[in-house]
Amino acid sequence: MKKILLLLAAFIVHAELKAQKKSFSPLYQTQLHISPLGLLDVIEHNVSAGFDTKVANRLYAGADVSAYFWSSTYSKPLNGFAVRPMLRLYNKRLQTDYVELVLMYKRTALKEQGWLGMDCVNNVPSYEKFDTYKRIKEVYDISFRYGTRQPFFSSGKWFYECYFGIGIRHKQYTVKYNEANSCMLDNGEVTLNFFGNSTGNTGRSTFFSLPCGFRLVRTIK
Repeated sequence: MKKILLLLAAFIVHAELKAQKKSFSPLYQTQLHISPLGLLDVIEHNVSAGFDTKVANRLYAGADVSAYFWSSTYSKPLNGFAVRPMLRLYNKRLQTDYVELVLMYKRTALKEQGWLGMDCVNNVPSYEKFDTYKRIKEVYDISFRYGTRQPFFSSGKWFYECYFGIGIRHKQYTVKYNEANSCMLDNGEVTLNFFGNSTGNTGRSTFFSLPCGFRLVRTIK
């Protein structure tokens, strides 16, 4: 919620500045970007960086890569990555504003401990074993975004970007456990405990996404 409010405030200030003075930043050849808000993510802390480069008049292509290293939800280390290839088209008249098409693939692995069912007979475990297993999360997303690119403290090389958008996201969880006699389905989606309950948080879901963010960028050409 705080992130959304900050972005709304940034867009309001941006609109006011455009109304007072139309000062457009020139189009560039290549730029690098970093997303500092990933370190403040309340669920999955990450670092994110990327680039985009000009491929045609007002059209740019690039990608972001994120590395995930901690989960606040479980207070445990988290391993994972995300890749976001994108296409960006700048507004012909107002060259500070753009629209983007962004694809995303994300995969994270979190180690957990629990009682796992073993040697199932008719889906009923013969006994339980307290052990460590991995919960794998995979996310697929496609989104359309609107953003603005503005000079950062009147610098000729540094800029900041704010964006928001809408998309469709598919998320799926699997549980990975290497014991051959565990009560694991072939697709790895359910590990049964003694009473036939799953370890939770497994399965698939598809829903709308509302991506938004803030980036620092630096032109290199």
